[in-house]
Amino acid sequence: MSPKLTKAEQTRRTRRAILNRARHLFATQGYATTGTEEIISELGITRGALYHQFGDKLGVFKAVVIEAYGEITAHIRTRAELLETNWEQLIVGCQAFLEVTQQEELRRLVFIEAPAVLAADTLVEIDQGGFGLLRESIQIAVAAGDLKVVDAEGFAHLVNGALNELAAWIAQSEDPQRLERLETAQQLIKALLIQHQGRE
Repeated sequence: MSPKLTKAEQTRRTRRAILNRARHLFATQGYATTGTEEIISELGITRGALYHQFGDKLGVFKAVVIEAYGEITAHIRTRAELLETNWEQLIVGCQAFLEVTQQEELRRLVFIEAPAVLAADTLVEIDQGGFGLLRESIQIAVAAGDLKVVDAEGFAHLVNGALNELAAWIAQSEDPQRLERLETAQQLIKALLIQHQGRE
């Protein structure tokens, strides 16, 4: 006989189940056509449990997107930490962000659904982890003389904006074209950084 779950563990499992189910539905059929009843119908939980955990459907979606952004940041860290120099990490980290457009669930959630559902300032807030990595790497590059820019903070925003626009450009294209656009976008972001390189 298995030990009885604590209330905290039951709550955690309920939350995880809702997030997993909601993520699948949001990624496959979109936010607009997914109802709260559809999220909970196969989980054996009440609508009240969902509302208690997340407030409403938008709250569930925001929680799903926050986790998705966390996965992107982890992917960037994993790709960048294999490299020795900050300059290499900066370039590959930017390119790694764009690679996420090839992962179907993340592509749909982050680059298609999230901009259509969440306010721009909410997305900026959610993206602080990834942007923090980029800003820190650019600040290090400027301090080391690897980048020559008017202002490190401003340049970080410029590169971040370029990355988000390029990712949307890739993500919104049809499947056969997506890989080709990824390769082009990766070349473009590398060229942008090299254009401001402080050392030959």
